Amino acid sequence: MLGFRKETIERFIWYVLGLNLIAVAVVLNIRYVMGVAAFSSVMYAISQIYHISLGTASILCYLLFVLIQCVLSRKIKVVYLLEIPLSLAFGVVTDVYDWLIPEFHFPAYISMTLFLLTMFVTALGVFLCVKTNFVLTPTEGIVQTISEVFHIAFSAVKNTFDVSLVVISMLLCVFNDTELYGIGVGTVLSALCIGRIIGVYEKMFRWRKLNQLKQLRRSRYAAC
Repeated sequence: MLGFRKETIERFIWYVLGLNLIAVAVVLNIRYVMGVAAFSSVMYAISQIYHISLGTASILCYLLFVLIQCVLSRKIKVVYLLEIPLSLAFGVVTDVYDWLIPEFHFPAYISMTLFLLTMFVTALGVFLCVKTNFVLTPTEGIVQTISEVFHIAFSAVKNTFDVSLVVISMLLCVFNDTELYGIGVGTVLSALCIGRIIGVYEKMFRWRKLNQLKQLRRSRYAAC
């Protein structure tokens, strides 16, 4: 019982860390002015077009994602409903980081380098949230649902979903006759790369688990 409680606490700490990494990365990507990350492109476009906060736009998109999950799985699961309060909390956390992190201006090559590093931070945040098996953010929850319903690897679905968000963001801007808010080279890179980076983390995790299993077997054989 004590071991289970300790494991749960550890998983929760990693989960909260993952959520904060995602929220920080969302804001940092905006600050770099290289184009927002693909998974937040629709939220950012909505916030700019309709003059609402990034957190509020995120909440609206997240609620839509929860609805789509219910439709795809043809079920209203408790885990989907739990994504709703998480959406509200994550939106607030995003606004807090948006307030805390100041504007900064770097040369283009530094901004691009920082953006590339932040992609690894984003992917790690997503990976931690998925692997700890708590409530996912709706952005990752819908990817997980699509992965389960259509039996496709999470990282592969993530790539396709991110690209589709970029396309939707561009269409929103075109239909509202505005500039392409947040769309840049960084957006394209994140759409193509974040899912693949998550795939690398998944392979590293499987390799670590395999090594742990081998060590456990060796210790058992040694004990015999």
